[in-house]
Formats: sequence, C-alpha cells, structure tokens
Amino acid sequence: MIVGEIEKKGDLQLEFVPLDDEEFKEKEIEITEILSKEELIETINQLEVQNNEYIKIILKGKRNFEMNQYDLLKFIENDRIIKIKNQTKIAENLEKLANEHTLKGLFIKEMLEKLKKEEMTQEEKEIIEKSIEIGLDALS
Repeated sequence: MIVGEIEKKGDLQLEFVPLDDEEFKEKEIEITEILSKEELIETINQLEVQNNEYIKIILKGKRNFEMNQYDLLKFIENDRIIKIKNQTKIAENLEKLANEHTLKGLFIKEMLEKLKKEEMTQEEKEIIEKSIEIGLDALS
C-alpha cells in the first residue's frame, strides 16, 4: 500500500507500507556455459528460494540449445518460481548453418541476407534476429 500526504503548497510525500510478507523478486541466470535444456532445468531447480518469495527468472547470455521458456516451467519443481523470461541470443554459427542444403539452411541464408541491408533500423534488425530464433525453434 502507498500512503501519501499532500500539502497545500503542493508538496507530496509518499511512503510504501507492506501489507504482506510475500515478495516478488527477479533473479538472473547467465546460461552461456550451460550446454543443454536439462542442465538449465537442474540449475533452476537448485536455486534457493525463500518461503516468502515469488521468483521471476531472467535468462541472459548466449544459449547453446533450443528451448521454449514456457515449456521449462513444467519441469521446475519449486512452485515459487512463477515466470521465466528469455533474454538470450542463440549461440549457433548462423553462417555455417546458412551453407547447409536443408530447409533450415535456406531459411537462415534468406534471413541473413535481410539482415545485411544497410538502410535497416535497429528495431528492424532485432525483429529479424528474433524471427531467426523462432524459425530455428520451429525447424528443430
């Protein structure tokens, strides 16, 4: 709850008053050195979580495996971990994949050509990078 006082001269004083012992916290996990989805699940399951905490996990770094953060929650043993946010980038060598004569290779080659356009904004580049990740997830 937030309690406040407004004075005639326009001063405003606010104070946060907790009504419950429960806390929502964020914890970051660097996954660059993690090599599989199973290892990530094990890492998450080993996190220490207090009984009065609810945790949102933020995954950072470069990942070496395909994953769906929504599917990960099914394997998390602690019900105090309520959300997983994926802020990782794929660590695969996209140039190498683009040279494969597969559907995945053709997809990557086409997307990398789109990324090389010079008149592209940063937002457009991020959209294409995210599209590559989604496409790789779908083609795996």
